[in-house]
Amino acid sequence: MEKSIIIVGGGIAGLATGCYAQMNGFKTTIIEMHSIPGGLCTAWKRKGYKFDISMHMVTGSVSGPFNKMWKELGVIEKFNFHYHDHYLRIEGRENSITFCNDRKKLEEQLLAISNTDAELIREFTGLLFGRDMLDAASLKPSELKNLWDKFKILPQVLPLMKVFMKYKNKSLQEFAEKFSDPFLKKAIRYFLDGPGWAMPDYPMITLTGFINSGLNKSGVPLGGSQQVAFKIADRYKELGGDLKLNQKVTDLIISGNKVKGVILADGSECNADFIVWAGDGHTLIFDILKGKHISEPLKNMYENWTPVKPVLHVMMGINRDFSEEPHKLLFELDKSETVAGQEIRWLSFLHHSYDPSMAPPGKSSVEVWFDTDYDYWERLAADKEKYETEKRRIADFTIAHLAKRFPGFDSQVEVVDVPTPVTYKRYTGNWKASPDGWAITNSNLFSMEPVRTLPGLEGLFMAGQWTAPYTGTVIAALSGRQIIELMCRREGRKFITEQ
Repeated sequence: MEKSIIIVGGGIAGLATGCYAQMNGFKTTIIEMHSIPGGLCTAWKRKGYKFDISMHMVTGSVSGPFNKMWKELGVIEKFNFHYHDHYLRIEGRENSITFCNDRKKLEEQLLAISNTDAELIREFTGLLFGRDMLDAASLKPSELKNLWDKFKILPQVLPLMKVFMKYKNKSLQEFAEKFSDPFLKKAIRYFLDGPGWAMPDYPMITLTGFINSGLNKSGVPLGGSQQVAFKIADRYKELGGDLKLNQKVTDLIISGNKVKGVILADGSECNADFIVWAGDGHTLIFDILKGKHISEPLKNMYENWTPVKPVLHVMMGINRDFSEEPHKLLFELDKSETVAGQEIRWLSFLHHSYDPSMAPPGKSSVEVWFDTDYDYWERLAADKEKYETEKRRIADFTIAHLAKRFPGFDSQVEVVDVPTPVTYKRYTGNWKASPDGWAITNSNLFSMEPVRTLPGLEGLFMAGQWTAPYTGTVIAALSGRQIIELMCRREGRKFITEQ
């Protein structure tokens, strides 16, 4: 008999769950609160410019285990990918570094700034250009791995053991502090834990092979992240799935200890054999279930882990071609500014000129990121006039500083849009407007196993970015794949990944 699944949330996790469920003979419905699928993997247009805030690269677009998953979801063959030759350029008042995909060139830049730090520099670049840790990743749920599965990855894992032992519990921030040169102290830290995208207590271990996997094997999907979500949604519908938009789940139907369905905002009910919650975890656990079904691992998550900080963006359409400029630039300001009470001394600038779909010919879609405080923006949004005034103030000083770095910039601005954390919350429902769920830190690095169920409830599963540290789009999609593989084992079915 055909079993049914209701999937709450039409982001990447929900769409992937739906695709794999349809491949394996389940009857599924995805219920999404927004008018379009994709969740955080989204974009929007203003006056011919496209503003895209997600999926700046598809991990595994060239090879590796995640390449297989993206092929199964119909992504790889439907996109052309752009591969950057640099990750980031950092410009201080006196020095600058381009973190490029050439180890020799990167070392030469760093050594030119401080030969005194030569040993640390070579250690750092050795990690970045070392063995790719993602080669050891597995698509199979840990619950189903046997001794043979673990034995198969030994050739990838064993060479990394020395790195694990050396850097266990060591953070990027601690490593950066070892440098004698003041600029390198900041630049090495800002490589990942930078203004605009704060990642405190970032584990050194995860830097191994970062350039190999991040630049050389992970491309940017031309057309933007929203198109990736739309293609997966198309794949889902082609497989026979039912995608319901503009419908919000507000409660669950529970009989005894069995979850049997969901209740929508309009009061209607939908029943199914299984429910997969691929939306905001806090909403499910604390708002709907009132914290009555929470395991120790989940309790530890919500009490001790740190959500990725929300972001305020200044999105701009510019009558200028930025294709010759670094695609991602962090530069020091000549005076400090404030955003949500936080002092700003650096500006995080990105452009999309490598993708012709993002702006009219000869023009560019650009953005500046500020990591910020959700509660501040929630309070401010209660007064619409003050909220809009503050957004304009931030946009004005952002443009003024960019005009100093790029003379003439201020006269070339054609459109400005300033989405805040409140915007994120309104469209996605994400707790604290976090764009990536839990930050990965040394304290949760070895707690990578997803929390997929809640104690005392049957028929309910969880997928997505709140089930494990720092999921991003790739692990969000993987969580959906793994849920269905586990369901297939439970139902005595062979797990199928192609159809």
